[in-house]
Amino acid sequence: MVLKLLPALILLISAPAALTAQSGRKPQRPPGQPGQTEQQPGEKPILKLETREVVISLNAFDAGGNFVNDLTAKDVIVLEEGESRPVSSIKREQANIVLVLDMSNEIGTFKNGPTERIELEEKSVWEVGKNYRVIPRPTTRIFADNFVSRLSPDDQVSIIQYSDRVQVLQDWTTDHNKALDSLNSKYRVGIKASFHDAIKLAVDKLEACKKGRPVIVLVSDGLDSNSRSTREEALRALSKSRASVFVIGWAEALKKEIEFAANWASAHEIGSRKRVAELRRHLPQLDAAELELRSIAESSGGMIWLPPSHDKLIAMWNPLAAEIGAQYSLSFITERKPSLEDNRSIEVIPARAGVSVRSPRSYYAGDESKSGN
Repeated sequence: MVLKLLPALILLISAPAALTAQSGRKPQRPPGQPGQTEQQPGEKPILKLETREVVISLNAFDAGGNFVNDLTAKDVIVLEEGESRPVSSIKREQANIVLVLDMSNEIGTFKNGPTERIELEEKSVWEVGKNYRVIPRPTTRIFADNFVSRLSPDDQVSIIQYSDRVQVLQDWTTDHNKALDSLNSKYRVGIKASFHDAIKLAVDKLEACKKGRPVIVLVSDGLDSNSRSTREEALRALSKSRASVFVIGWAEALKKEIEFAANWASAHEIGSRKRVAELRRHLPQLDAAELELRSIAESSGGMIWLPPSHDKLIAMWNPLAAEIGAQYSLSFITERKPSLEDNRSIEVIPARAGVSVRSPRSYYAGDESKSGN
C-alpha cells in the first residue's frame, strides 16, 4: 500500500510549483533573498531614461528687426535632430565676454589706421608720413576702449591680445575701468599671427565661469601663421565651449588698404613688382579666412560684421554691445542617449507671431555635467 501511494504523494507535492509556472505569474522571492540582476526569460526589459539640461544663447526680433525683450518659454519650440524637446526656461543672465584682439602686422601696418598719402605739388613724388592726420590710438585700441566702457555693469570681461604670442591683458573682472587701464598699459603689436592659440586660450578662460552666458568677441582677420594649436583643435575647443561668437572682421577694410597700397606702389615706385605681388597674395587668404570666420559666428548663434573702413570698424562697438546685451539663455531638456556624433543639430523655431530668432545650429553633446533621472 505504501508503495502505491508514494507516486501520488510526489505528484501532490510538485503540483503547486507546476501550477504557478503554468499561470505565468512570477514566483515571489522569499524575504531577504537577493534580487537577480539579469533579465529572466519572458520578462520585459526595464529602461532607465537619463536626461540633461542644455543651455544655449538666443536672440529674438520683432517684424521691424527690434529686439524682443519679453520672450517666454512658450514662445519657442526646440528641435534636436528633428525631435521636439521641452523648453525649461528662458531668462536673462550676465555675460562672460572674452575679447580677443588681433595685433598681428604680417601683411603690413594697415590695422593701425587708414593709409594717407599726400602728393606734394613742389615735388612730382608721393610721400608717406608728411602732412598726415595724426592717429592718437590704433583702430583696434579705440574700438576696444569704446566697447569695454559701455558693457553692462553685471557683465565680466577678460581681454586677450595675440600676435607673435598670445597674452592675457586682463583676467576676469567686472571692474571695466580696470580693464581699460590694462588696455592702456599692456597693449602691444607684433608681426606674426597666433590666431588658433588665441581661440584655445579664450575657451580655457570660459571654462572657469560656472554661471552666465559664454561669449567670445573676435576682432581679427582670421589669418594664422604662428600657432602651435591646429585649426581643427581650435574649432573643436570652440564647439565644446558653446560660446556665442561675434566677429568684427578686418577682411574688407584690409583688402581696400592692400589694393590702395599696391596700386600706389605700381604707379610711383620703381621696381615695385615684388612688393605688389607680396601684398596681393594676401587677398585670397583674407577671402578664405573671412568665410571661416562667418561660419564660426553664424553656427554659434553669433554674428559677423565686415566694416569696409577703419572708422566703420570702430563704430561696430555699438551694435555688438546691443546684440550681446539682448541675448537670452534658453534651457531645454534632452535625453542622454548613446551617439556616435559629439555634435547634435538643433533648431529653435518661434511659436509667437511676428517673432524671429537667432540661435546656434548645433551643440556639443559630450562630457555633460548636468543630468537627471
